Amino acid sequence: MMSNDWQEIQHLMRINVGDKRLREGKNLLLVGSCSDRFPDIVREISERDGGHFALQVCLEETHANQAGFKIGSIVRYSDIKKLTALTVDGSPHCVQLHYLIEDIKRHFTPDIETAHFVIEKGQLMEISAEAVKRSRHLSKIQKMMEH
Repeated sequence: MMSNDWQEIQHLMRINVGDKRLREGKNLLLVGSCSDRFPDIVREISERDGGHFALQVCLEETHANQAGFKIGSIVRYSDIKKLTALTVDGSPHCVQLHYLIEDIKRHFTPDIETAHFVIEKGQLMEISAEAVKRSRHLSKIQKMMEH
């Protein structure tokens, strides 16, 4: 579903929530814009599970609240079944994308499937929803580190 050319990945904030491509795919891949340095990894993830329609977003330039509202609207209007986030690891902006899709699941679409992937030093790593949840609570991470 994804073109070989990064430039052809539509920007989240520039697509209509009812775009036919979204409604046909049912799987949505949200890619942190910094991931453009790793087109093979983006392509690999976009081709999993029958393919994903990929949208890019930079949460350094788009506020998380705006992106979250747009993603939630797409999920509901286009009947998305799976949301996947792919970002570079370590970015304080990109990590918000993982939080957003878990918040959408928790508050609006509990039946949606979510998946999380990060790229660390050019290597792909899958991250559990539980790890995403824990990473929001620095006190819990501190306690884990003390044991």
